[in-house]
Amino acid sequence: MWRFYAEVARSAFRRQLIYRWANVAGLMANIFFGVIFSSLIIALFRARSTVASFDVQATLSYTWIVQAMMMVVMTFGWYELMQTIRSGEVVSDLSKPLDLSWYWFSRELGRAAYYLVFRGIPTYFIGLLLFRLWLPVAWQTWLWFAATLALAAMLGVVFRYLYNIVAFWLLEARSAAIMATLAASFFGGSYIPIPFFPNWLRTLDAWLPFNGMLNLPAEAFLGRLSGSDLAIGFFGQVAWLIALIVLARSLTARAFRRVVSQGG
Repeated sequence: MWRFYAEVARSAFRRQLIYRWANVAGLMANIFFGVIFSSLIIALFRARSTVASFDVQATLSYTWIVQAMMMVVMTFGWYELMQTIRSGEVVSDLSKPLDLSWYWFSRELGRAAYYLVFRGIPTYFIGLLLFRLWLPVAWQTWLWFAATLALAAMLGVVFRYLYNIVAFWLLEARSAAIMATLAASFFGGSYIPIPFFPNWLRTLDAWLPFNGMLNLPAEAFLGRLSGSDLAIGFFGQVAWLIALIVLARSLTARAFRRVVSQGG
């Protein structure tokens, strides 16, 4: 069974290779926004040397690593599952000998792996050349970053799955998906680095799943978390991943009953 889902992930990775020019365009967009944000950051640090213990290099590195992780974790505009629900194609998926939630989970992990190789790494490398960004030296930092990024990618997949299956209950679910994506981007650190938040908002954010999607891997990459803080963040990711998977599977089961009751 698991071999089938591994093959689904592999096929999704290979499928993305077809869209080379779309990936190049997306990579240019990441670089463009990275340069714009970097210009604003450099202007900010001309007025003061540090902000929330971040200097200009740390802030630039945070911005670019978030840009590099964006498509790996978030994948903006992903409405594929929602479209199958609206068109009714999901009914044919339900008739197949597969678990719908694990199918989409595997498929999106394959896509996340593609974006890591062809969007994430090139984005940060170009930022490194342009702005002399931070690059970890210690192998422990790379290990923690890899672990937190893997969990962040899985959190992103389950989160996208959740806001897509609301299409079973809402006629126009795209607006809910846009709001969910905006919330994840803000509380993940895409617009403003989380360490720049006021204390009360930073405390609130630490309890939300969005912190583990972008901010935690970014701070782990920069070496700003260590010891108990890093362990707490890591196990927080694990706890949220388990909770969201349970919620996703519970809602999927309810959605299936809804389809059966309406379809006869």
